[in-house]
Amino acid sequence: MSIKRNATLLMMLSFIGSASATELSLGVAVIYNESAYRGYNKNTHVVPIGHYESDAFYVRQTTLGYALFKDKRDELSLTASWVPLNFDPADNDDRAMRRLDKRDGTAMAGAAWYHHEQWGSLKLSAAADILDNSNGWVGELTYFRVLPVGKLSITPALGVYYYDASFNRYYYGVSGAESQRSGLSPWSPESSWMPYVGLTLKYPLTRNLVLLANASYSVLPDEVKNSPMVDRDDSFTLLTGVSWRF
Repeated sequence: MSIKRNATLLMMLSFIGSASATELSLGVAVIYNESAYRGYNKNTHVVPIGHYESDAFYVRQTTLGYALFKDKRDELSLTASWVPLNFDPADNDDRAMRRLDKRDGTAMAGAAWYHHEQWGSLKLSAAADILDNSNGWVGELTYFRVLPVGKLSITPALGVYYYDASFNRYYYGVSGAESQRSGLSPWSPESSWMPYVGLTLKYPLTRNLVLLANASYSVLPDEVKNSPMVDRDDSFTLLTGVSWRF
């Protein structure tokens, strides 16, 4: 399996369906993702999408949350999520990359805080790997604002992600043994910050059927783009789909 989605996509999807009322929606989407890894040419995938909100629990794409506290302005929750970032050398077209070790997606556990004002909303979150794949942790600080234009909902977002050294080394590092096998230079990155911008559009065709689109662009930090595994300095993801609200 090639990289279907990267970390940018995971964090971007976490706020696609934010809602204040209880709701359930399921659907399907097509994702175009320009992988940061060299040697990957398959960039389009079909994936299921879903969203659930209640007073205590929520499912926002790949994140399950339990609200410890929630009112109109603030929400503090415990979270469990899946990071679908992975690298399978068997699916890579580059000869050197095919000699590297496999990197698997992983489960993360942490906490998230949302704060809502008239000028927009803030999200602050942190989560750590609980499957001992990377043994790392990630953080996020995002500003977003929902702008209704008739039936159309427009949500611009601006944020930054933090990846610790363990996370970066697992997904982008090249060990000494890998270097000897592949001929790639060894690489042991430190922690990094990655800024991004995003835009989400939602339009209800009927009371239940909703069209949605999301675009996200990020600038890769030096710790990632200077890796011998990476052949670009930015990342772009586009999602288009349809969901059914129950």
